[in-house]
Amino acid sequence: MVNGEMKFILLLAIGLAGDAENVPVSDPEPVEEPEPPEEVEECEEGVKSLLKGAEGLEWFLLDRKYYKEVCPELKWEQPGIEEYKKDPRSYLPEECKRDKK
Repeated sequence: MVNGEMKFILLLAIGLAGDAENVPVSDPEPVEEPEPPEEVEECEEGVKSLLKGAEGLEWFLLDRKYYKEVCPELKWEQPGIEEYKKDPRSYLPEECKRDKK
């Protein structure tokens, strides 16, 4: 009897498998690409700010180095790092030319 039940289950499985070929298949609907989230724009702004800060830090350190090497006899008070980060450039006085070395 168990053998008969196994044959029945096997025949049923084969029959159902044959019907799977006849089932119509539809293509999935195309997915619309969403607009980039605001997070991407925020990330871009963050990177720009980070680069500007790094450039300011570089100018700050270069000014300090060149002042000590080229014109330590001049009286000059270096602006704070925040000033360099706001406007990355050299703040050395005109009298302290880097090419005098």
